[in-house]
Amino acid sequence: MKSLLILAAVAALSGCTSAATSTATSTAVRKPSTAEAECARFGFTPGTQPFDKCAADLRQQAQTLAAAQR
Repeated sequence: MKSLLILAAVAALSGCTSAATSTATSTAVRKPSTAEAECARFGFTPGTQPFDKCAADLRQQAQTLAAAQR
């Protein structure tokens, strides 16, 4: 009987872990990219043309740097 209660508790807790993991994953998907976060930190207003240009420029710089390191 005691084993059955332990098994039921483990099963219930594993369900909670799965829900927390899926919530964390969906939250991570909604986070802005590093380029967008940097541009916002620089003071650009999201949704404006200067912000979009800043983000595009930072992404291009990151790609160029990554290619140079290969």
